[in-house]
Amino acid sequence: MWIIYCIIKRQLSPALAFLISFFFYAIDPAFATDKNDMVGTQAPHVSLFKLKNNKYYRTKKLIGKKDIVLSFFATWCSPCLKEIPELHKLSAEMSDIEFILVNVNEKRDKVAKHVNKKGYTLPVILDKYGVALKSFKAESLPLPLTVVIDKKGIITYYHSGYKPGDEKILKNHLEKI
Repeated sequence: MWIIYCIIKRQLSPALAFLISFFFYAIDPAFATDKNDMVGTQAPHVSLFKLKNNKYYRTKKLIGKKDIVLSFFATWCSPCLKEIPELHKLSAEMSDIEFILVNVNEKRDKVAKHVNKKGYTLPVILDKYGVALKSFKAESLPLPLTVVIDKKGIITYYHSGYKPGDEKILKNHLEKI
């Protein structure tokens, strides 16, 4: 609002107002990423090491065969701790969909201890440097980030954060694709 007021009062040129707005858009995640920017777009290919056997996991191999649910998480993330058990339940109900947990910016040993302690059975892949998270334009969004990629490789669902009931919305979405 301040920018509009200054333009009206001729205290700020429109060009400078544009630059200021662009600056805030570029640095503030609330301006920079909207789920609607990602839904309907071609998903970036994810190629990361599996926690279990240190072999590559590639989403590209599943395109055309299965729908994919990626859940980006961290061991320190309390909403992630609440979402992951719900994803396990959904995975048991929907065996035709590939559910993958993507750990972000943490070391293999720490993640392995966490996964074993919590008893996670979903496959876990390691985004050690946050590259995959950045490719989904989500490096500044709160975790968990849940992304659904359909068989055509299109992002159909993109949700940051978790609150009870989000799993019902996700399940409803998955039943429709």
